[in-house]
Amino acid sequence: MTPPPRSRPRTVIYLAEIDAAARDGAAALERVDSGPQRLVQPLTTDAVDSLGSWAAEADCVVFAETPTTAAGATLLEAVEACGSTPVILFSEATYAPSAARSTDGIDGYVRRGTDDAVAHLADEIEWVCAGERAAAATALPAADSDAESDAVETSDTDDVADTGDATGRPTAELLESLPDVAACEERDRLFERLVATAADAVGTEYGWLSTVHFGELTPRATTDAVAAEDLEPISRNGLLDEALRTGEPIRIDDLAADGCPEAPLEGMESLCCVPVADVGLLLLAAAEPAAFDDRDRDLLAAWGRVGAAVLERVETETNLRTDRDRLRQELDRAEEIRDRIAAERDELAAERDRLVAERDRARALFATVPEPAVHYEIDDGQPIVRRVNDAFTDVFDTGPAAVVDEPLDAATVPPGLEHRQATLTEALRAGQRRQLVSRRETVDGVREFRLALVPLEAAEADGATAHNPEGLIVYSDVTDANRRERELAATEARLESIAESLETDVRTPLNVARGYLELAEETGDAEHFAEVETAQERLRERVAELRAIARRDQMAIETEPVAVTDVARRAWIAVDSGDARLVTREDRVLEADKAQLRELFEYLLRAAVESVGADGDGKGSDDAAAGDAPIVTVGATDDGFAVTGHPAGTDVTPIGREMMPVPGRLTAADGTGFGLGPVERIADAHGWDVGVATDEGATFAFRGIDPVDVSRD
Repeated sequence: MTPPPRSRPRTVIYLAEIDAAARDGAAALERVDSGPQRLVQPLTTDAVDSLGSWAAEADCVVFAETPTTAAGATLLEAVEACGSTPVILFSEATYAPSAARSTDGIDGYVRRGTDDAVAHLADEIEWVCAGERAAAATALPAADSDAESDAVETSDTDDVADTGDATGRPTAELLESLPDVAACEERDRLFERLVATAADAVGTEYGWLSTVHFGELTPRATTDAVAAEDLEPISRNGLLDEALRTGEPIRIDDLAADGCPEAPLEGMESLCCVPVADVGLLLLAAAEPAAFDDRDRDLLAAWGRVGAAVLERVETETNLRTDRDRLRQELDRAEEIRDRIAAERDELAAERDRLVAERDRARALFATVPEPAVHYEIDDGQPIVRRVNDAFTDVFDTGPAAVVDEPLDAATVPPGLEHRQATLTEALRAGQRRQLVSRRETVDGVREFRLALVPLEAAEADGATAHNPEGLIVYSDVTDANRRERELAATEARLESIAESLETDVRTPLNVARGYLELAEETGDAEHFAEVETAQERLRERVAELRAIARRDQMAIETEPVAVTDVARRAWIAVDSGDARLVTREDRVLEADKAQLRELFEYLLRAAVESVGADGDGKGSDDAAAGDAPIVTVGATDDGFAVTGHPAGTDVTPIGREMMPVPGRLTAADGTGFGLGPVERIADAHGWDVGVATDEGATFAFRGIDPVDVSRD
C-alpha cells in the first residue's frame, strides 16, 4: 500500500557533530522510500546558536549524537533553540529509551546501529510530526484471500467487495460510526472512536491503538475493558514492526505459538493488528484462540485506512491553521517593520532637510568671514579644498584657482605644519575640533596664525557620532597678541630681576652703612664714616643698574641693518671655542642693535660649544670641513635665525647655501642650564621670540623677525 502524496514535503533538520556525518545522515534519510517526500537539511552541532531560525521553518529536528558523549553535550542547547519544533533523538543504544523519555524536550527516540535504523527514524518522524497518512478507502472490503497459517494470517488485499456476517452487522456498525469519526477535529478523539467502533464491530472488549514513541509502540487510546496501566509499551521488533512498515494487517490465532510476540494483556490468546498509515497500530485481542477471521482482518484494515484518511484531514487542517497563524504573525511583524521604516524614513528626511538648511546657512556665512578661511570636503578619505574666501586670497595672495578642488596639502597647510600633515588629515577625517599654531608668509610678511578646524555638522548614528565630511579651517592672526605677550613676559622678568636685586644687592649695603653709623656714633671714630661712604657708593651703583633694568623696555636701541653671519663671526673670536668649528649657512639681514646682537651671539656660541663638549684652544674657520671636530652652525630660518651645536663626526657641510632646519619642538630658554638670561633680555628688547631644543647638541631658534629689504635706497 502506498500512502497518498502530501501537499508539501516534510522538512527535517539533521544535526550531527561533523559536517560529513550530517550530510551523509541527511542523504540517507531522504532516500527512505516509506512515508512522504522529505527535504533534509544537514547542520553541525557548532551551529546551535543559529539553529533557532532554521528550526522555526522545519517540521522536525533530528539530534544524531549520543547525549552521554562529548559530541552530544549540546543536546539541551539544541532543544532550547528548537522551541516548539519537535526533536527526535537518534542515539546509540548506550542511551536507553528510559533516559531519553526522562529528558525534557525530547519528543521521539530511535536507536542507531541496526540495519533498518534509518527506516525506523523515518517512521518516528511521521509519528512525532503527525505527518502524511495513507488515504482511506471509500468502500469497505470483502475478504478474498486464501493465504493463512495455523498461527498468523497476513493479507495483501486492497479492494474487497463485501464483509461481515449474514446480517452485515460489523459493516453496518462501521458505516453508522463513519460520520462521527469523519467529524473528529483532534487526534486523541479520533483514536478513541476508531478503537471503540472497531471493537464493537468484531465483538471483542479488548482493543487499543498504539503509536510509535521513543522506538516503542505506546498505547494512546483503549476500550473500557482495558486499563492503561495494564498495557506496557511494546517493542517494534518482529511482526508488529513489519506490519507498521509494510502497511499490511496481520492476524495471530495463537499468541503462544513459536515466533509470535508476547501477549500484550494477560489471558489473551489471539490478536488482530492493522496499521493506521505509518502512525501506529490498531490492535484487537480475545481470550480465546482464532477469535478473528479473514473478514475481521480485512474489515479492520479498511477501518484503519478510514482512520488514516481522517487523520490526514485533521493534521492538514491543523497544519493549515498553524501556517495561517504564522502567516498572520509574520504579516503583523511586516506591518510593524513597514511602519517603523516609514517613521525612520520621515525622521531621516527631516534630518536631511535640517542639515541642508544648516549647510546653506554656513556657506552663506562663509563668504562674510573676516578672517582667512578654507572650506574642505572629505572625498574618498582625502580632504579636498572646495572654496576659499576673499580674506584668504587677500592675506596670502593666493588665487582660488590654485587651491580649489585640490588636496589639502602644502598649498594650504602653513609652513611649520608639514611634519604634522598626517595628524591634520586624520583630524579632518574624524571631524575633530582642533587648534594649531603656525607661522606663514603673507602679503605683510611672516605672521603668526592660530588654525581652527571646524566641522560643519555632527549627528548621532547608532549610538556613535558620525561627522559630516566637510568643514572649515579658519586662520586667526595672533602675531600682535603674541608679541604683546612676549613684551609683557619681558617686563615681568625685569620686575622679578629688580625684586631679586633689591632683596640681595641693595639691602646688604644699607645694612653695612647702618652698622658703621652706629659704630661711629658709639666710638666717635671717623674711620667708620669712610666705610659708610663705600657702602653708599656701592648702593648708588646698584640703584643705577636697577634703573637701567627697569627702563630696559625704553632703552635706546639704535637699530640698523645687520647681517647675522657677519656678527656671528665677530662674536666667535671672543668665545673660547676649543676645537669646535663655526659653519655659517644662508644669511639674513635684519634690524638690530649691532652691539647687543654681538653680545647675544657671544652667549649663544658659548652655550652651543658647551652643549657638544668641545675642548682644546684651537679656532675653527668658517665653512671648514667637519672632520672629527664639533661644529656650530649659524644661519637663517624661514622667520628668523638659529644657532646649533653638532657633536664631532656630524656631517653638516652644506651643498651650497640653504635655510637652516628648525626642530619641531622648542621649549622656553629659562631652565635649560645654559645661563641664557641676558639672551632673553636682548631678544625681548628687540621683540623676538626665542626657543631651545636639545638633542645630541642644542639649537637656539629666534622667531618673529622681519627681514630687511637690502635693495631699497
